[in-house]
Amino acid sequence: MQERAARQDLDCDKISLERQNKDLKNRLASCEGSLKPSANTSQLESRIRELEDRLQSEERDRSAQQASNRKLDRKVKELTIQLDDERQQVSDEKDQLTLRVKVLKRQVDESEEEVERLETARKKGLRELEDLHETNEQLQNRVKSLEKDIWRKNMHANARADADASTDEEFDGIYQPSIASLITESNLQTSSC
Repeated sequence: MQERAARQDLDCDKISLERQNKDLKNRLASCEGSLKPSANTSQLESRIRELEDRLQSEERDRSAQQASNRKLDRKVKELTIQLDDERQQVSDEKDQLTLRVKVLKRQVDESEEEVERLETARKKGLRELEDLHETNEQLQNRVKSLEKDIWRKNMHANARADADASTDEEFDGIYQPSIASLITESNLQTSSC
C-alpha cells in the first residue's frame, strides 16, 4: 500500500514537472522570439535542466520500485504456494493420525472384550475348580467313612475268627482292593453326574 501511494506521488510529481517543463518551454519560446537572450533566460534553462534531471531521477527510482515490487510479488506467490503445500501436508498427516487413532481405539476395544471374555472364562474355571475340590472332599470323606465301616466289619469278623490277628499289614492287604474298587465306583458316579 505504501508502494502504491509512493508510486502515485511520483506519477503526480512527474505530471506536474512535465507541465512546468512545457510551460517553461512555451515561455522560453515566447521570450526567445520577443527578447534577446538574457540572464533570466539562462536561469530558466538551468532550471529546466534541473527539472529534467529530477524527472529522470524519479523515473529511475520509479522503475527500481516497480522491479522491486515485481520481485516481492513473485516472492509472495512462492511463499503462498509453499504455505499451501505445507497446509496440505499437515492435513494429510492429520487424516493419517485420525485413522491411526481409530484403528488403535478399535484394537483397544477388541482387547478389552478379549480380556473380559478371558476373565469370564477364568471365573468359570475357578468355580468349576471349587466345585471339583468340594466333590473331591466329599468323595474323600465318603471313602474314609467306607474304609472305617469295612474295617469295623472285618474287625468283627476277625475277632470271631481270631481275636489276636489284627495287624496293620493284614488291614492293608485285606482292604486295599476294596478301597480301590470303591474309589473307581465313586469316580464313575461323579462323572456320570
